[in-house]
Amino acid sequence: MYETERLVQELAKFEIDTHNIVINQVIFPDVVGASALLEARVRMQQKYLDQYYDLYEDFHIIKMPLLEEEVRGVPSLRAFSANLLQPYNPPPPRQLGAGDSGREAALAAEVAALKARVSQLEQELAAAKAGK
Repeated sequence: MYETERLVQELAKFEIDTHNIVINQVIFPDVVGASALLEARVRMQQKYLDQYYDLYEDFHIIKMPLLEEEVRGVPSLRAFSANLLQPYNPPPPRQLGAGDSGREAALAAEVAALKARVSQLEQELAAAKAGK
């Protein structure tokens, strides 16, 4: 939080107006499941999220999800960046089967983000065609 405030102040010194704050690696309560460790982490991070919302009430705050894997390559980067345009909606919780590493859920989330991005691009294309 200190780093965010310092950066906002430094940008203001150079007359760079800031309206957005991106909070990365957020664990959403909907995906915690039965993990006591993740539940504790969500409670801890919620305290900080509340502070961000109080301190930066005039800012647009974007929460980016904690992912199982590092974002690598253009397709993964595009899927991840879609969350900057449309808020991330965690997939519904599901029971993990034997040997299930969660890769299926990650791929499903990526597909959902890509579908949202395609929909947005289709709307932009239609608007551009209408403007000709």
